[in-house]
Amino acid sequence: MEFAMILPLLMIFIMCILEAGTIGYSWLTVQKAAQTGARFAATGQGDEMGSRLTQIAQVTEEWMTTLDNGSKEIVISSWPTTDASGDGITDDAGGPCQLVEVAVVYNYHPFTPLVGAALPEVIKLQGFDRKLNEPWKPCEE
Repeated sequence: MEFAMILPLLMIFIMCILEAGTIGYSWLTVQKAAQTGARFAATGQGDEMGSRLTQIAQVTEEWMTTLDNGSKEIVISSWPTTDASGDGITDDAGGPCQLVEVAVVYNYHPFTPLVGAALPEVIKLQGFDRKLNEPWKPCEE
């Protein structure tokens, strides 16, 4: 009799742990994807061929292949100086010695039946990282 009374609470507790673990994994994946994208962006690879933005997005997306439950957005921005004042220039990875940012937004959808009903329908997970571009060409003053 006691087990029948405790079982529903135990199941809810287990579902909470599963949901929290999945949200944590998703957030860490988003953070790591942004960090990896920014690290790649700072190298300047693809600048000569004009495919730098595409390559940065591909490297970032590779880290997010395990997240298939929601929509993903990758935003690449740059600033002409190192102080990152203002909004920056969107869809631009910047030049040598400029600041670049890779931001990732992932819309997580809860999957557990009981816990998911108590959570919002969509949980927005965000991660970003900024790096100073390497001087692959002489830096402009």
